[in-house]
Amino acid sequence: MAESAFGVVLRVLRESRQLSLRDLGALAEVDHAYIARIERGDKEPPPEETFTRLVRHLKATAHQVAVLRFLRTSNAIDPALALHALTNTEATPDILAIAATVVHRGAARPSPADLIERARRAKRIMDGQ
Repeated sequence: MAESAFGVVLRVLRESRQLSLRDLGALAEVDHAYIARIERGDKEPPPEETFTRLVRHLKATAHQVAVLRFLRTSNAIDPALALHALTNTEATPDILAIAATVVHRGAARPSPADLIERARRAKRIMDGQ
């Protein structure tokens, strides 16, 4: 199975807290092997109760939780875009959803920062601003 954006972001948050898989598993009362399979993309994102326990022990910011919650239900997000959104507070879930649907023409792909900026402009247009 391909690497999932949810798994990549979960791993980054876990590593930023300097927690091993076993540490996070023990804190959240979740099998560490299950967390590893989620991070690798071998398993779907966890159910809400497990998600809440994991996020609580990752001490994620409200923005990080919102991005992770969005990724939990959105399978087609590029992990690089998700990682950029994790650190860019302007990349709200609705902006991320727009950025994920951008169609690329030609061989060059825009950077995650460019995608977020384009999505922000599109949202302002859609909102009539």
